[in-house]
Amino acid sequence: MSFGCNTTYTGKLKYRDIDFTFVFTGTELRLIPPADKESEIEWQWKMKSIGNGAYTFADPMPVDERYLTSHCNETNQRIVFLPAQGSTLSFNNTVVIIEIESFIVCKSNDDKFNRVTFSCPEMNYIHPINKAFTIKIPNEFAKEGVAYFNTQNFDLTTTDKQKFIVDEKEVQMYFGISRTISFKIDNPPLTLESVMFFEFDATNDYSFILRLWQIARDFIRFLCYRNNIFITKIELSTSEDDGKYKKFAKMYIFDRAEESEETPLQKGRYIKQIHIAGKEGDILSDIASDSIYLRHLPETFESGHHINAARFVMITAAFEWEFSRQYPDGCTKSKATIDAEKDVSNEIQKLIDKVSGKRKKICKFLKRLIKSTSLQTEIIQIGKDYSSIIDIFGNHLYQINGEELNYSEMGQRLSDQRNHFAHGDLDKDFIGLSLLDLMFLEYVVYAMQLKNYGLSDIEIQRSINELFHCGLALE
Repeated sequence: MSFGCNTTYTGKLKYRDIDFTFVFTGTELRLIPPADKESEIEWQWKMKSIGNGAYTFADPMPVDERYLTSHCNETNQRIVFLPAQGSTLSFNNTVVIIEIESFIVCKSNDDKFNRVTFSCPEMNYIHPINKAFTIKIPNEFAKEGVAYFNTQNFDLTTTDKQKFIVDEKEVQMYFGISRTISFKIDNPPLTLESVMFFEFDATNDYSFILRLWQIARDFIRFLCYRNNIFITKIELSTSEDDGKYKKFAKMYIFDRAEESEETPLQKGRYIKQIHIAGKEGDILSDIASDSIYLRHLPETFESGHHINAARFVMITAAFEWEFSRQYPDGCTKSKATIDAEKDVSNEIQKLIDKVSGKRKKICKFLKRLIKSTSLQTEIIQIGKDYSSIIDIFGNHLYQINGEELNYSEMGQRLSDQRNHFAHGDLDKDFIGLSLLDLMFLEYVVYAMQLKNYGLSDIEIQRSINELFHCGLALE
């Protein structure tokens, strides 16, 4: 019997020292207590005593286990359930109901794992599966129908291992291409699939896999500039004495992304692994520590073509976040400006020392504003420092729209329109050219992010050119 997310399973599970019979359907785990424990569920879990034999409904009971281990009747296998984070128990009479975020089916009794693999359609393009084979077609092919198909050595299709840190744990990642041979008539004789490997010290913390899945998904989201990435296969492995890995479990996650989009893949709208080679670990570390800004990514490829007030504000926020990473001390300033700011700051400090109440708060606010930089100023700074990377895209984009790239004017328009949206100034006319500015700003954000990882200018340009389908001829 094969597992799926829409099938009903039953079995035994111990929770809070009670041996329950479980029924699992979809995302809901129902725990049926034995008859002699129903009273405990009713009066100690659902209700609480308020004295003198009176009871009231108890406060919501949090699911205090990160994972629950069970035995499945239908398959005679161990299933590990991972409750939804922050969820609480609910009840149907004395049946306990737990919301499940994911579950793991273990095919053996191994209780520790040190490798997890992730697969999805996007990976087949990011780390192209056509690297894994060669085809030779003789001149006699049309007559004889004989061609030669050879798979490449694993070493030629596996990337170098890169390290990154997740919750103080070291993880090594790399891409590879798996080969599956089948002699069944209803299966392809050879299936190639690009896979992302994460390796780490052996553990039995199943919730760690959920954390790695989130990081892997966000990594592919970043490379594809959209959120609807669905990891189709997650497998857990344990290493053996000969150094090889044995797959012993599969993980199933209830993800809101139901399926991957084919259109952006067919159009080449993604960053290839070859462009970021050697920097994967740095990107993953920033994703794990929530240092890189990804909140502005569109939900789908199609929605990325539409701008509303929320997306406008989020894209400008992405720019300002990445700018602060690049320039922790703010924009470059002349000595005269620095001296003037210092003098004014000292004068305001004198006022702060003299006044009190609301006046003091206002003075402190004004002092903070002295060294702050505007969105326009930051865009001008990036225009100077990133000119060799981004001007080629900006000049092309503005020229085909009958306009001219000017960072000062671009910054002013974006700043004004962002403020209109942020402050709810609905009576203000929309600044039409700011949409063109925002489109270019999306390119700029990626340039800043990729430059932060030490990519060469040409690799950054190639990444932007492909991801946004700019169609420019690059060296």
